[in-house]
Amino acid sequence: MPEILRNIHFVITVNPAVQLVRVTRSAVPSESAMQFEAKWMEACRALDRAGRSGLSLLLDLRAAVGRNDPEYELAMQRVRPAVMRGFRRVAVLVQTPAGALQIHRHLREDGIERLIGSDEDRLLDYLLDAGPHGR
Repeated sequence: MPEILRNIHFVITVNPAVQLVRVTRSAVPSESAMQFEAKWMEACRALDRAGRSGLSLLLDLRAAVGRNDPEYELAMQRVRPAVMRGFRRVAVLVQTPAGALQIHRHLREDGIERLIGSDEDRLLDYLLDAGPHGR
């Protein structure tokens, strides 16, 4: 799959054959909430260049170091809509039940529909199903 962005925090690839964008977050922690937000916005610009319409998005956050201190929470609240908007479907791949709980809380906060889980095959089945309502 062609890469559209690679930096210390993200690798973003696009598979046009199946209309899938994959954002993989590295385990490298952000130095500050400001850097965290800046790197996510860099990822957003790459997603914009890829074009979002008709594509599905897989966010692979398994390696990410979780943060829930107020500065990071505010930064994430600002970037989530920018990252996820415009995609046909969104799924978030997490490593732990605690990670899933945090992403579920974000879903309640911002109302962006997404599937969350640790089973990559299940999430890919959801993202790659071309039907308007899933299976």
